[in-house]
Order: sequence, then C-alpha cells, then structure tokens
Amino acid sequence: MARRYIDRNTKERFKRLASYDDGAKHITEKGPNIPEFDETLKPKRIIYLKDVEARSASTFEEVVNEKITDLCNAAEETSQYIRQVNQHLDQQKLKIDELKRLQKIYDSQMRSLEGKE
Repeated sequence: MARRYIDRNTKERFKRLASYDDGAKHITEKGPNIPEFDETLKPKRIIYLKDVEARSASTFEEVVNEKITDLCNAAEETSQYIRQVNQHLDQQKLKIDELKRLQKIYDSQMRSLEGKE
C-alpha cells in the first residue's frame, strides 16, 4: 500500500506540478462552518492592542532611566554582599588569631610540664 503511494509521487509528476503555473489549483474552498468550534476559538483570536501600545509608548529616556535604576540597584546589592563577605572573613580571621594564641599558650604550658618531670 505504501509502495503504491510512493510510486505515484515520482519526480516527473513533481516536475509537471512545479512547471504548471495555475495558482488557482492550490486554493481550496472553505470547509463547512462548525458553530461550536468557532465559538471555542473566538476568545483565543482576540488581540488586545491596548497592551501592545502601552509597552511601546515608553520613550527612550524612560527606558534608559529604568536601565540605569536597575544597574544602580545591582551595584548596591553587590557592594552590600561584598561588605558582608569581608565582615565574615574578618570574624574568621579573628577566630584564627585567637586559636593561634591559645595554641602557643598550650604549647608553652606543655613544655613547662614536660621540663618539670
């Protein structure tokens, strides 16, 4: 069955169709009107131009100001993050320094105890 369909669509037939310049043969008639189907599609075909116009009505200056505001906010958030990270690192450094000081005290006490024995 599939073989017969393929044989019907040969290269010669496609060449004949391509060389034939009658545009009307490709136009099909409109099918039957199905009211239930048309009613379900109507809401999907509505385009609200008011929304499109509202977005495109902004001027170049407004767009630039909005982008500058976004950039300033991003820079401020980044600087806050950097400050918090530096603060955390400073606290960790203080803890490490305190642990080093306690380690030195411990080592000196252990040497003094070992020397007495």
